[in-house]
Amino acid sequence: MAPPPIAGEISDQLSAAGHRMSVLVALNPDPIGMMWYARRVNRNIGAEAARRVRDFEITAARTAVPVPDVREALHACHASGRSLAVVGDTSSDAMESYLDTHGLRQLVGAVVGRERLFSLSLSLQTGETLLREAIQDLDAKPSECALVTLDSNATLVAKSAGVRSLGVVNRHAPRKHLADPPEAVAVSSMAQLAAGFATVPALST
Repeated sequence: MAPPPIAGEISDQLSAAGHRMSVLVALNPDPIGMMWYARRVNRNIGAEAARRVRDFEITAARTAVPVPDVREALHACHASGRSLAVVGDTSSDAMESYLDTHGLRQLVGAVVGRERLFSLSLSLQTGETLLREAIQDLDAKPSECALVTLDSNATLVAKSAGVRSLGVVNRHAPRKHLADPPEAVAVSSMAQLAAGFATVPALST
């Protein structure tokens, strides 16, 4: 699904409200980036921008195709007795919709989206804050947790939060990137991750 022209519409709203911005900001095609900008400079327009981005994300989530074997990995994680949270910089409503659409909601506990940053009155998105919020919701210590990700940038976020990362190799993130920092672990596929959950016992607390 092609992204709608939300960023330009938010920019037009800000201009109509009398806000002056640089050309680079005005031409930014990223709706999430423009949403965060709007939240910093105009509370009302920023709130409306957040709603519009959320609505688009929910629509996209309902047609998204799951990563191969992710269902098996979630089932294996749940069956092993581990607690599971979903965390991301998208809206929690979109993540909930995705889980519901694919019959996975019962396997997941907390769902932590960017609205948590709104409630903390933060004006910039920060993955580390969201990850720490998820750890708190799990009532766990960072050293007891691992972040499963397909994004090499998230491995650095995990390190900052004191969490081990489990990177799943994909065409956007090769093993050498997912295995950095050194304490990060990279697996070849979700199927390999599922096998690991099934064979490696969870830490007892």
